[in-house]
Amino acid sequence: MRELQSQRFAVERLIGALIAHDADPRRPPLRRAGSVVLTGVLLAALAAGGLAGYGMLTGATLTEPTDPSAILLDKRSGARYVYLEADRRLHPVLNYTSGLLLATGESPEVKVVPAGRLAAVPLGATLGIPDAPDALPPAASLLGEAWTVCTERGAGTPRSTLLVGVTPAGAPVSGRALLVRDPLDRTFLVGDGRRFQLPADRVDATLRALGWYGRTPSPVAAAWIDAVPAGPDLVAPAVPGAGAVSAVPGHRVGEVVTDSGTQFAVVLGDGIAAITELQARLLAPARPLGAEFLRLPPAASGPGWADGLPSAMPEIADFAVRTCVTRPADKPAIVRLDPVVPAGNAPAGAARIDAVHVARGRGAVVTSPSGVVQVVTDDGRGSALASRDLLTKLGYPRVRPVTVPAELLALLPAGPLLDPERAGRQ
Repeated sequence: MRELQSQRFAVERLIGALIAHDADPRRPPLRRAGSVVLTGVLLAALAAGGLAGYGMLTGATLTEPTDPSAILLDKRSGARYVYLEADRRLHPVLNYTSGLLLATGESPEVKVVPAGRLAAVPLGATLGIPDAPDALPPAASLLGEAWTVCTERGAGTPRSTLLVGVTPAGAPVSGRALLVRDPLDRTFLVGDGRRFQLPADRVDATLRALGWYGRTPSPVAAAWIDAVPAGPDLVAPAVPGAGAVSAVPGHRVGEVVTDSGTQFAVVLGDGIAAITELQARLLAPARPLGAEFLRLPPAASGPGWADGLPSAMPEIADFAVRTCVTRPADKPAIVRLDPVVPAGNAPAGAARIDAVHVARGRGAVVTSPSGVVQVVTDDGRGSALASRDLLTKLGYPRVRPVTVPAELLALLPAGPLLDPERAGRQ
């Protein structure tokens, strides 16, 4: 141990002589050098932090005023520019979306540049798409797939509201149906998540046949009834050879028979075929046969109807002041009575809907069966993209557009087409 300490002492004297020109310095030179290095690192960190803070406070950055990949923001005035390499000029842009479409970056950012540095670059013409969105919803704030249309009765024509990505609270109408009429004087039965139109020239006769005579259809907005998926018209199915003599003794083709009002059938050429009570009422008044019904021969085949009408005779529900239909993706429509509905705004260009509700700061990226992609902003408008590839440039690189029924998207007021070529025009 003494020998090791002697060697260490000799090495320290040698280092002192080489670095400090003193074989017996009062403070080891390497310890002093380490302190100097540490002090230098701390000063450098403080300087870097100071520069960063200064940049944040003053807007002075290292961004070049000729950076074509970004939207360049003059912090003093708030003006936005893009630099085009084609003419080597700074161009003011009409709105944020136009700037994104013109910047060359894959996902352009907004970068602050001092006004003095921007002033050193020649100025070009103002570019952009008039009325394009000046703000886009962040990808994390996009709304989901359930869209809702509501109708509300008032003193005059019923009002309609489109709720983007919202399912209102309220109990669904289950096991019942609604009898409604829209401003175009069309009358519908709404049940099982679908609408069934009564023939315009036989509304009264149809209501009588179905036992609803005296029921007044409730008024609804046209936008609401159009949002309900369409079923077939509420008309009697055709019976081939109706009126001809049947092989069933004492009966003719097309005659409707029942046991005592629980089972129904239509007489065909060679026997009887089972039908629903709704079909029976639409065809003709049923002839009760009692026990004879059980002895009638069945037809070799059914009537061949694939009419899609409700399988059971629906009970008509009392209509509410406010009624909504929600259209979840790949699921039946859901009708709710008197739900809580958030207020909507009347966006410019709204022709088919009275109000649209999109939560502030939120929106949606949607598509219809046609494949066109739209960005819906919180001003209640939908702007179509010239290409699906533009999603990345607009800040949605990993967003999968939500499929929304075309009839609901048609209710949105249309914004301008978002196209880089259009954005480059004066």
